[in-house]
Amino acid sequence: MVERSEKPKKFVVFASILVVFLVALAISYIFIKETPRYSLYWFKKAILERDAEGVLKYLDTDNIVDNMAKDMSAENSEEKVQQQERSMKNIGKDVIMQNLPAIKEQLREQLKSAIISYNERDVIDNLKKASVFGLNITMEDSTALVKIRGKDKVIFKMAKSPEGHWNIIALNLEELVALGSK
Repeated sequence: MVERSEKPKKFVVFASILVVFLVALAISYIFIKETPRYSLYWFKKAILERDAEGVLKYLDTDNIVDNMAKDMSAENSEEKVQQQERSMKNIGKDVIMQNLPAIKEQLREQLKSAIISYNERDVIDNLKKASVFGLNITMEDSTALVKIRGKDKVIFKMAKSPEGHWNIIALNLEELVALGSK
């Protein structure tokens, strides 16, 4: 009779441990899928699968172009230039600002085309080897600054979207070009 009462107890203990494990797993998944690292994983996967729409889900081209335009106007205001040069730069800035919607659309289309047709094996192989755990991500409220471990400069900035995933909203082009040339 002792054996019959032990089997249900073992089953209850096993079932309880299994339920606790599954609940912990579900909570972990919910937490992890709300992180920038998780979005970067899917961004990388979309690039490797040549899924242009998937890439653009995590790459906010509108904000990237807007931030580049802000950077250009910040550089213009900091520089001490002669009045004639300043007026020429302001004309250029005005032309860029008026054409931002067209620039954004053209950038999206060129990115789609580049993602689908890109065929540089060395770069793709390096991307396959790259890990999202090799990134140093500093979160500040609903933004995140992403650096490569061992590097001081921010590679890009991310922001949390209303849908819950994270988007790249600003790029440090100098650092990205330096990375690409290695």
